[in-house]
Amino acid sequence: MAGFEPIINKNKSTLQNKQVSIKGSDSFGRIDTKESTDKKGKASGNNEIADSKNDPRLKASKTQKFSPNTTLKINTLKPFLKETESMNTATFNDIVDMLVDNYIQNKLTTRQNEAYKAIYKSQYDML
Repeated sequence: MAGFEPIINKNKSTLQNKQVSIKGSDSFGRIDTKESTDKKGKASGNNEIADSKNDPRLKASKTQKFSPNTTLKINTLKPFLKETESMNTATFNDIVDMLVDNYIQNKLTTRQNEAYKAIYKSQYDML
């Protein structure tokens, strides 16, 4: 009866095992990383956006909630879009991007189009 063992064993925190090394006690400035310099170098004045293979801002990274009806509409629309024929696989993101571009070009006035492009470019550069 003297050999009681606890049912729940509390493990030690893994933080106690971590070693931290600090370089420079007075270095509080910003560190210019490769990623931030790549973003600055890719910004161009001709409103062309780099392909999604190189630019992480164009990759789908968030889970979006779409109704089954919306997904069905987009998938049904795929065969009727001529632009998707040249693509190997047209993703949901590609189709929405094409629809937005088409709406901007055809439905917005010239002034609205220019305002949209300016707002989009400034927001895109902040990503």
